[in-house]
Amino acid sequence: MLKRIIVGVIAAALAITVIIFRDTPAMPIVLAILACIATYEIEKCVQIKNKAIEVVSLVFSAVVPLYYTYADVLAEAGFNPPVTAVVALYTLLLFILMLVNYEHTKFEDVAAVLVASLFVPWAFSTLAMLSAIDKRFPEEFDGYHGLFFILFALFCALITDTFAYFTGKFLGKHKLTKISPKKTVEGAVGGVIGGILSSVILFAVFDTYFFTVHSIGYLEIVILSTVLSIIGMCGDLTASVVKRNFGVKDFGKLFPGHGGVMDRCDSVLFVSTALYALILLTRTVF
Repeated sequence: MLKRIIVGVIAAALAITVIIFRDTPAMPIVLAILACIATYEIEKCVQIKNKAIEVVSLVFSAVVPLYYTYADVLAEAGFNPPVTAVVALYTLLLFILMLVNYEHTKFEDVAAVLVASLFVPWAFSTLAMLSAIDKRFPEEFDGYHGLFFILFALFCALITDTFAYFTGKFLGKHKLTKISPKKTVEGAVGGVIGGILSSVILFAVFDTYFFTVHSIGYLEIVILSTVLSIIGMCGDLTASVVKRNFGVKDFGKLFPGHGGVMDRCDSVLFVSTALYALILLTRTVF
């Protein structure tokens, strides 16, 4: 238990440090490293044996967060490749690499690698894109909104999980799902309530003392935090299903007592992806 707490504190300190230096190269570099490690953990979980596919996918997963962080700079320099074309060529390359060690490479292997090396690094990239949301929508957000949205995503994922754990431990009576027998309906409800309350408090602080542009209100925060808290719990359960499918307890062992990067970031990745997508949809479609 002591080791678990110490590792958790160290990981939290590192996360806070990265957030503080979010406007420096530190953030995209850390995101690239985390994306590469998380992709590697998933590929080891599903037992990818084709080394060529593994190497190419790991390089690709590390490049994605760097690209999305500096996409505007690259575009100004004349480098702005269409993302769909790049993804299409990358997919073709992975299928061609099936020919290397084809006897031990299944279609499911390539499908798993595609999901891992496309979704995971893009999900990590959304943290950088949330950080720079004021550049995407300068009329609706100011520089402090980037920090707020990162913290908002973390609150909806991590505080929801914490409230769910303690509520379930002391009040839980009804099982939520067979996927994770220890999770309860009471814990899930407590987690969502905790996510909403913490998010509202966070928003109140930023809206009162930091925001110069007031484009969002309390109702939107309540709705968003409710949806994101539920999505965060779904992310945790989804990761559990994947691990159960391949008979492993944890994706990795990087953090003693906590598992690997994917074990710690599964709900955060779901939440940050959903939050960024919802911001884009509400600001560009509706």
